[in-house]
Amino acid sequence: MRWLRRILIEFWAMAIAAAIIGFLGPFGTYLEGDFVGRVWRWWMHLMGAYVLVRPSILLWTRVAEATSLPRQMLVYWGVFLSSFPLALLWRWSATAFFHQLEGFAGILPFAVLSAIGVLAIVDRARRLDHRLAAMLKPDQAEVPAIAAAGGAPLPPPGDAQPASGPAPRPPPRLAARLSPGFHGPIIALQSEDHYVRVHGVRGSELVFMRLRDAIAEMDDWPGEQVHRSWWITRSAIAGIAADGRNRSLTLVNGAVAPVARDSVARLERANFLTLGTG
Repeated sequence: MRWLRRILIEFWAMAIAAAIIGFLGPFGTYLEGDFVGRVWRWWMHLMGAYVLVRPSILLWTRVAEATSLPRQMLVYWGVFLSSFPLALLWRWSATAFFHQLEGFAGILPFAVLSAIGVLAIVDRARRLDHRLAAMLKPDQAEVPAIAAAGGAPLPPPGDAQPASGPAPRPPPRLAARLSPGFHGPIIALQSEDHYVRVHGVRGSELVFMRLRDAIAEMDDWPGEQVHRSWWITRSAIAGIAADGRNRSLTLVNGAVAPVARDSVARLERANFLTLGTG
């Protein structure tokens, strides 16, 4: 139910923002009723921005994941574009509320600021949510589930040991940061701003850390950093595409990772850009 917790955090932050703006009463709204009335009106206006901007953030985040384009750039442009229908909505429904804003041209800059404010709230809520998730990490009783998330076989019941063969490799330390519902094994790591997206065979999770620290916590599991934003295990590659000097890798979970040009020779020497080398 992490999505519900995220929404509750965002709604709480929106309520705080509405209270602050209602107290200040900008754009001539200080004369519009008492404090409670101003807060309620600003809450409704901010929720109008939230209803338009929040789906835009989600949409362009998914587009970035599907196309491997810069997520931050796509989200910022998507939020900026969503401010235009927001300004039209406010122009049509609430002109009287903005006494000092003249028409669409006057409301548009405020709509842009509101859209950026929603983006900031969503980003802060995401950070807080991941910090809460880290504080609520599973205890030692859930170690078997974490081991499965990391991709290592579960130990046999009781004290029985396998009769022969090498001991199963323990999961990497990074697996302990993931939820029990993570669909392991870990197949790739992708840097996103201050977070690392940990890819599994089905789905992914965000972890608040640097990519180089996440790679270190993979504990020398076989893999290579193919791009400044990507580290991939050998068994994750489902397809390799070449376009001149450019290379891209399709992973078994459907994600597409670019290969840095200056890394192609190194990866070819390591026989990494060949299917079936896992």
